[in-house]
Amino acid sequence: MRAALLRSIIFILPALAFAGAGWFGTDAEARIPVHWGIDGQPDRWGGRLEAYFLVPAIMVAISLVFAILPQSDPRGRNLARSRVVLNTAWEGTLALLLVIEAAMVALGLGWIDAGNTEWMPTVILAAIGGLFTLLGNVMGKARPNWFVGIRTPWTLSSDLAWDKTHRLAGRLMVVAGLALLIGVWFIPPNLQIGLVLIAGFTPAVIGTAYSYWVWRNDPARDTATPDDVGPDDAESPGD
Repeated sequence: MRAALLRSIIFILPALAFAGAGWFGTDAEARIPVHWGIDGQPDRWGGRLEAYFLVPAIMVAISLVFAILPQSDPRGRNLARSRVVLNTAWEGTLALLLVIEAAMVALGLGWIDAGNTEWMPTVILAAIGGLFTLLGNVMGKARPNWFVGIRTPWTLSSDLAWDKTHRLAGRLMVVAGLALLIGVWFIPPNLQIGLVLIAGFTPAVIGTAYSYWVWRNDPARDTATPDDVGPDDAESPGD
């Protein structure tokens, strides 16, 4: 993970550079849009510290979490074998946040008209669609673990269910990501949230149902029934 941590600096340093440029280029009393409603209009404003340094702080926190995950997973060897998925999620999220940071600084410095910011949610959602697409392309390479992938009781107790579910979910994520990446540019802001929900829930819901179906038909699945409980495992009346 040391190499991945070093690669994360490629995203964090530009974000800090943007933050510094925004801090020194903006009046101390300036109020900058920091949140947008589903209508595409800003509904909350913040000061320089929140607007410029919150995102880099989140990037640092995310990098630390991703670096620690392999050390705490009981199936850490499988998580190491899923490194391409872990790194794609890690670096893709950092890239998404870097786009947000650049847009926030551009607004604060007046490079972009602060009175016309309906495009901001569209840019963010399109970037999320791009992240979905990237993750979908590598999802099939994930190995059973406790942190990365579709972790249902059935994928975690059947390697066959894990493999088939992630191959299917990966394809669905690519389709959903492309639909989000392209679709948000052609629908009004108040409808974009619906597209996001469809893109996010469709792979998860179908993947969960499919994982159960595969698990039910996998003779090698891990399962326990009352017949598997021996005399030593049964609770005594006094327990």
